[in-house]
Amino acid sequence: MQLIRAEQPISRADISKKLGIARSTVSAIVDDLLNKEVVIEKGFGSSTKEGGRRGIQLGFNPKSAYGVGVDIGGTKIFIVITDLDGEIVFKEKMKTIADIDEIIATINQAILKSGVNQQLIIAMGVGVPGMTNTATGEVIDAPALGWQNVPLKDIMQKQFSFPVFINNDVRCAALGERWLGSGVMSPNMYFIAFGTGVGSAIIYNGQLIEGHNFSSGEIGYFIDNDDVENGLTNQPGQFGTFENKNSGTGLSRHGIAPEELFKQYAKHDPKAVAIIEKFIRQVSIALANVCSLINPEKIIIGGGVSDSMPVVMAEIKKNVLNFTPNHADIELAVLGTDAGGLGAVAYAFQKLQEVN
Repeated sequence: MQLIRAEQPISRADISKKLGIARSTVSAIVDDLLNKEVVIEKGFGSSTKEGGRRGIQLGFNPKSAYGVGVDIGGTKIFIVITDLDGEIVFKEKMKTIADIDEIIATINQAILKSGVNQQLIIAMGVGVPGMTNTATGEVIDAPALGWQNVPLKDIMQKQFSFPVFINNDVRCAALGERWLGSGVMSPNMYFIAFGTGVGSAIIYNGQLIEGHNFSSGEIGYFIDNDDVENGLTNQPGQFGTFENKNSGTGLSRHGIAPEELFKQYAKHDPKAVAIIEKFIRQVSIALANVCSLINPEKIIIGGGVSDSMPVVMAEIKKNVLNFTPNHADIELAVLGTDAGGLGAVAYAFQKLQEVN
């Protein structure tokens, strides 16, 4: 199926050659995929050089199945339904609710409103703003929702006929950007989100790196020499030293909204220049250290603050280039607030493939 998707249109004979599988086996598998409508026949190809019979060409049918993505944010819930290629057929945003039964009812209403045949929905991914145990689907801690040790997957799975998968919202946003945004399916990618706090996600060989306790990517806890000399440390349940300085919340402590700070920086306002130059230096050092440590192909910068960051990107890129010999393509995210929901769909599709 992956070969057909990547090289369509393609004949059964070409599949047999490329995969080294007997034609009879290929025909049996293709017949099964045709019955499921995942693969479609697209007419005859060209004749062979010897003038032989033209083979029927096969193509991938992205409309054969759909996925649901739910991004539960601190202020808004985003629900999206896409086909297998990520084409959006329905999306909706609403104010965040923490009651799980209400969230389930809202998802069901969205599915009904979408008009998608529910029998064609094969999986749902849910992104949560907190620490999640992806093996069990438990939300360990989501302060914005008041959730602790909530068996979210078990609760939701009882209400839906298709598999449900749970992950952290930043990781979902990373997968969204990799699938349909700036990441362009990079196998080795680092995603960092500057919003209310600062979070990040690591993708290595196409897979999320989650860490021993499902808490990899907590870049908000990055600490430097000045923090230590000033007696600043990281404590559980509190903003980390790095995000205290460089998140939207941290920048707001200067008495000016972050977006206004960047606007004033572009106008060379002395106060804004001093604040943003420090931000640029700290972010550049962090990203250079990330490049040195994990050697990503791409670094994608997202989150609400990133909307104001085009004015500083050239400086950040130049700094990182000078700070480390391990270089990466550094780009801003392009999916905006849709990234988390789309990434939740991508995560669900990925987990479904692993299970099957």
